[in-house]
Amino acid sequence: MKKATYLILYLLIVQSIYATTYNVGPSQTYTELGDVPWISLIAGDIVQIHWRSMPYAEKIFLRGQGTEVNPIIIRGIPNTNGDLPVLTGENATTNAQFASYFSSQYTEDLSLFLIYRGPNDSWSDYKPKHLIIEYLEITGVKPEHTFTDQFGNVRNYSNFGTGICAIVCENLTIRHCKIHHNSQGIFTNTNGDENQISRDLLIEYNEIWDNGNVDDDKHHNIYAQAAGTIIQYNKIGSLVPGSLGSSLKDRSSGTIIRYNWIESSSRAIDLVECQEGCHILTEEPNYHDAYVYGNVIENDITQSPFASSMIHFGYDNSSVNAKRGSLFFYNNTVYIKGDTSDYWYVNLFDVTDDNNSLTMEGSLEMHNNIIHKNGTTNLRLMRDGGTIEFYTNNWLQNDYTALGYQATANVVYTTQPILGVTPDFIDVTNKNFELINSSSCVDIATSMIGIVDTDYLPTMEYKHPANGVVRVMTGSAFDIGAFEYKNVLTTDSDEFDTSVTVYPNPAKNSFTIKIKNDSIDNVVIYSELGQELRRLNTSLINISDFNGGIYFVKISTKNGKNVIKKMIKR
Repeated sequence: MKKATYLILYLLIVQSIYATTYNVGPSQTYTELGDVPWISLIAGDIVQIHWRSMPYAEKIFLRGQGTEVNPIIIRGIPNTNGDLPVLTGENATTNAQFASYFSSQYTEDLSLFLIYRGPNDSWSDYKPKHLIIEYLEITGVKPEHTFTDQFGNVRNYSNFGTGICAIVCENLTIRHCKIHHNSQGIFTNTNGDENQISRDLLIEYNEIWDNGNVDDDKHHNIYAQAAGTIIQYNKIGSLVPGSLGSSLKDRSSGTIIRYNWIESSSRAIDLVECQEGCHILTEEPNYHDAYVYGNVIENDITQSPFASSMIHFGYDNSSVNAKRGSLFFYNNTVYIKGDTSDYWYVNLFDVTDDNNSLTMEGSLEMHNNIIHKNGTTNLRLMRDGGTIEFYTNNWLQNDYTALGYQATANVVYTTQPILGVTPDFIDVTNKNFELINSSSCVDIATSMIGIVDTDYLPTMEYKHPANGVVRVMTGSAFDIGAFEYKNVLTTDSDEFDTSVTVYPNPAKNSFTIKIKNDSIDNVVIYSELGQELRRLNTSLINISDFNGGIYFVKISTKNGKNVIKKMIKR
């Protein structure tokens, strides 16, 4: 056992020694993207792309394998104003090092970033893995734009042109990027046997908008098909006007969509059957269920595009592999704006059935949501089939209709929804969907403990732009919807402030707080339900008497900083 441990430590040390940081941009070691040896990147390598006034216009092929400890990182370095380096597909070139890596026939017109195995990599057991793409602005991969391919030919991108296209990958993270004006923003694929299955996709803290093609329903802001997909803390805008695609389309197993701001396109969220690799994905224990919680989902039918049916669950083409489990839908705030003169109705959910066979239909579990309609358009809960069951407290517009025209869905009221004219948001005009203190939605949420796994508890909130804060109960119970009323504990706090650390985390008996260039004023520990448990002013915190679970540590410093960190007790 000791020999194995020493070997692992030795390999990690060797990787860190030989890893390289490549700096690209003005006054850097490498002037252009093509100067970086992309094909030979290894675990621990970091490519830092520095901001410059002129966009980078070069294609990138990624095939490297990082590790969990030493991933391969492609990182943008913003300028002093916070502007991200721009990578554009418009007039981009394919560097000579990628000859034969991009397939001239099948992949070279697909993307700006292409993630795939190379022609000499083993087809049976090699996948790119542990890749991080962060702090970049990616744009311009559209069929009306051209690029110069590996043979010097000027060509147009295909209609499928994607900013970041992963044909196969494991442990891919895309974060803190701006991705816009491509035919498709992000695409991950799964196709065939295990060697073609993409796994563990994480998309977080991005702003993604205005992708798509006019009169085209095949292309989306995000199009994910992987085993294990988490999409969180993103600002997902609508597609380009006239597009018929979805803001977010997913064919994955283990899908979690949480703490995002999502503007509807022809659909806001489209959760449907896998297309390729289904004999593997459908055997995943979490294939048929999906978790959508803590999101703001907005549908403005006064503009294009908008959704007549907002959230789709089931299948597009083949009922054989349809999602037949539960869509757990909780602590979301849904806002619909428009009148019948704009469009006669809006369906909240579309659960596709199979010739009205109830055994083939999925179900919706509703907990602690706010569904608000501003205008005269008709709100219908269900378009087709399936079952929707209202558990706990949900707020609904009082003039809603349960079923759309000829719908066969079942609507079950285990708990009757709270009906009203308005949930009393702070400022609908400016899209502030937090609640005023007299709202009927305050302090009435039911705990999700025991209903969903502890990993899926709504412990955070979305924060503009494309960020998140800890959600801490401020009354006798949590509020329903995506936001907590007067979240005074997090209003001026920053959970992601790296100058304050809590370690170890998870902790067993104690943990230590470390602050750079500052000192502790006081520390307050809260339970996952927001109850204050302990107040002290020391950096070493004893938690040996705490039960295992999730806690929140609010740290106030002498310089007036407030930071809340999530801490796990083992």
